[in-house]
Amino acid sequence: MIENNICLLTDSYKVTHHYFYPKGTEKIYSYLESRVGAEFNKTIFYGLQYILKKYLEGQVVTQEKIDEADRLIASHIGPEIFNRDGWQYILDEHDGCLPVEIKAVPEGTPVDVSNVLMTVENTDEESYWLVNYLESLLLQVWYPSTVATLSAEVRKLCNFYLEVTGSVKDNLDFMLHDFGYRGATSTESSMLSGSAHLLSFSGTDTIPALTIPENYYNDSELYGYSVQATEHSVMTSLGPEGEYDQILNVIDKAKDGVLSMVIDSYNYRNFLIEAGKSGTELNEAILNFLDGENNKVVFRPDSGEPVSTTIDCLNLLSEGFGSHLTGEGYKVFDLNIGLLWGDGLNYQKIRDILFAMKSNGWAAQNIIFGMGGGLHTAVNRDTQRNAFKCSAQLRDGEWHDIFKNPLDSSKKSKTGRFKLVRQNNSFKTIPIADDGEDILQTVFRNGELLVDDKFSAIKNRALKYSNFL
Repeated sequence: MIENNICLLTDSYKVTHHYFYPKGTEKIYSYLESRVGAEFNKTIFYGLQYILKKYLEGQVVTQEKIDEADRLIASHIGPEIFNRDGWQYILDEHDGCLPVEIKAVPEGTPVDVSNVLMTVENTDEESYWLVNYLESLLLQVWYPSTVATLSAEVRKLCNFYLEVTGSVKDNLDFMLHDFGYRGATSTESSMLSGSAHLLSFSGTDTIPALTIPENYYNDSELYGYSVQATEHSVMTSLGPEGEYDQILNVIDKAKDGVLSMVIDSYNYRNFLIEAGKSGTELNEAILNFLDGENNKVVFRPDSGEPVSTTIDCLNLLSEGFGSHLTGEGYKVFDLNIGLLWGDGLNYQKIRDILFAMKSNGWAAQNIIFGMGGGLHTAVNRDTQRNAFKCSAQLRDGEWHDIFKNPLDSSKKSKTGRFKLVRQNNSFKTIPIADDGEDILQTVFRNGELLVDDKFSAIKNRALKYSNFL
């Protein structure tokens, strides 16, 4: 079968809708928003340019794709269901380019929930059915947008606790590290969500994500970095009896820079006590490594209750390596060491750890976080309550405003056609005919990409939000 056949990139039931719309339908106007009740009160819009370039730009309809879709749908749903004439029209009259116009907020922009983020409208009256046929594909922008939003909110959280504990912010860009590749649902999803994370942070172990800025966002700069680090297959190589011998081997072989070591292969408390005990071979090896210019050792517990284990590790490290106070009276390690917590994290657990550190007199600069499944796979479309709905239809030359208004009022949809404007440092969705400069840009029309943004510009928009206290 043909890969990425646009005729098949939809939900099955949408294939039947072309004959259900009222007679005289000429245009369908639909929009995307994050509805009220979202986890975060703003959504950072990101990932549409990737979707447009990968799936919609240029000639995407071919005779071979139409024929294949016709055969498949005849077996999947029934004969004479597939809109062969509609797709053939697009191929013959538009050279296989999609006759739709898409407007969207500039990517990287944080928009208050319950506002329009994107609109879609057909440009050829014969193709009115195409707009909501594309919903299934276009709505997948929810995923990178939600990950971008989550990472930005974690950065705001880290920034706040760095501020209140009198911490230096040199390491803010690396306070949340992406560990999500192995737990992602696919390499494509890890690339896209991993690049969304890079809008707010620079730490990642998801190497495929590094290709997105250059391949889809016109930016050859490198946006993600990592360090040398161990895992349990390394640390348990010599068994429990040889644990310290293997640690010494790791430190001896390590290159200059940051060395992250997992410490809970057997007993993290014994590890940290031995590491911090003056005169032991392990302690001397760590101190010798730290003598190297810009060298740092990061200790990573990987099991246990996050809050209590974090505080326990910080206290053990302070007993062994010493600490001093920030100007605000919070403890900071004397040496260039740190703690990394990367097991089972989400936004709430990071918040709990940072709050507990502050409550126990620890500066936020002593810790960094790693998030895998919580970043890549714990989010879903309902995290930010993203929805794509039709709000207006042109029939027989007259626009008709439409909407849904179920008993669950949180799912009430907007009506009419819109623009997005700035009002008092926030956004507001207003009727298209009202006064005000529309923030929505026409990014795609008739198969042509009209806005081709750079990743750096998108990142700058996101950082303005996540750096704000």
